[in-house]
Amino acid sequence: MNNELLKELVVLYVEDQLDAQEELKHVFDRTFKKTIIANNGDEGLKKFITHKKRNYNIDIIVTDINMPKLNGIDMIKEVKKYDDNVKFVLTTAYTDPEYLLESIELGVTAYITKPINIMQLLEKIEYAYKQKIDKDMLQSLVNRMKQHNIKEIDEFFEVLDNETKDDDSAENIYLSDGFSYSFKNKVLIKDGKYISLVNQEIMLLEYFIKNSNKILSYDELLEAISINEHGNTSLNNLRTVIKSLRKKSSKELIKNLSGVGYKLILE
Repeated sequence: MNNELLKELVVLYVEDQLDAQEELKHVFDRTFKKTIIANNGDEGLKKFITHKKRNYNIDIIVTDINMPKLNGIDMIKEVKKYDDNVKFVLTTAYTDPEYLLESIELGVTAYITKPINIMQLLEKIEYAYKQKIDKDMLQSLVNRMKQHNIKEIDEFFEVLDNETKDDDSAENIYLSDGFSYSFKNKVLIKDGKYISLVNQEIMLLEYFIKNSNKILSYDELLEAISINEHGNTSLNNLRTVIKSLRKKSSKELIKNLSGVGYKLILE
C-alpha cells in the first residue's frame, strides 16, 4: 500500500451510522490529507457541491448504499453530473445485487462489505483512485452479472474480483523476482502491493520493456527519458534513474554492459 499517495487524498466519507462513522473518521484523519464527513446522501451531495464551487477537489467518495434522504447510488448519480472523474468506494452490508449492478454501470468497481476491515478498505481506496475505468469492461462486467443471474452478494464479489483481475492481467507484464508492471496504473506490483514510480522511471522502464532482452546504448536511453526536446539529460541522471528502479524492484532486472549500455532481463 502506497502511504504517500494516500496522504495526498481528499476523501468525502458518507455514513449514517454514527458509531461506524466515528471509528473510521479516526483512521481517515491520520491517513488522508483531509476527510470530510456527511451523515447521509443528501448532506454528502451538498458538501461535494460546496467544495466543487470553491475549486476544492474531492478525490474519493466512500459511501454507504442504504441511507436516509438520498441513498448512495442516487448520490453518485448526482455527483457525476458535476464531476465525472471522482472515484467511489461503496461500503455495504448484505443488500440487493440490483443496487450493485446499477453502481457498476455508473463506473463503481470498488466495494467492501461490513463489518469493515480497515486495511482492506484503505487498499480499496488506493485501487479506486488509481483505476481508469474502461466503458467496454464495465458493460462486459454487467453482462456477466446478469448472465450468472446473481442472487447472493458473495457471488457478486466473486465475479467482480475475477473480472477486474482479468482486466488487470491484460495490462500487466511480468518482470522477474515476483515483480510485474502495470501499463494502466504506471506502477510496479509485488505480492499485490503497488510500488509508485516517478515520471522518468516510468518512461525508462516502459522503453526497456518495449525493447526487452536487447542491448540499449546510453544515447538511446538518454533520449528515452529526456523530458524536453533538447534532450539535455545527463549520463549521471540516467544512472540515478536506473539505480532507483533497481532499488524499487530487483537488482538483477537491468544489466549493465560496461562501455556499451544496459539490457532489461525478462524471465
